[in-house]
Amino acid sequence: MENIIELKQVNKWYGDFHVLKDINFEVSEKEKVVICGPSGSGKSTLIRCINRLEEHQKGEIIVDGMTLDENTKNISAIRSEVGMVFQQFNLFPHLSILENCTLAQIWVKKKTKKESETLAMEYLNKVQIA
Repeated sequence: MENIIELKQVNKWYGDFHVLKDINFEVSEKEKVVICGPSGSGKSTLIRCINRLEEHQKGEIIVDGMTLDENTKNISAIRSEVGMVFQQFNLFPHLSILENCTLAQIWVKKKTKKESETLAMEYLNKVQIA
C-alpha cells in the first residue's frame, strides 16, 4: 500500500527548544494514526508541520507525493486532508451543534449546506446526540 504521509528526519525548534527531534514515520492510505504523549511533547507541533501551519527547519515531509517546503503551492488541498482533534473544546458558542459540525465540510471541503447537514446528522446519530 502506498504511503500518503512520510516524515524523514524532521526537526523543529522554538528558539533553543528542540521540540521535534529526527522524527520518522509513514502513514499508508486508509490507515488511521493517533499521536499521543504528555503535554509539551510536540504532538500539535507535528500535526501543524504536516499541514504546513508551521514550518519544520530540517528533514523532509511528503504528503500525497508532494514534498512540503516554502515552495508548496497547493497547500490548501493538503490542509483539507489532514485533520486535527483539539484537546479543549473549540466550538463556536453562538452556533448550534449541527452548525458547528458542518462548518469544516462547507468551508474546507466545499460541500453544500444540505450535503454537510446530512453527513453531520449521520455522525451525530452514531454518537446518539442527534
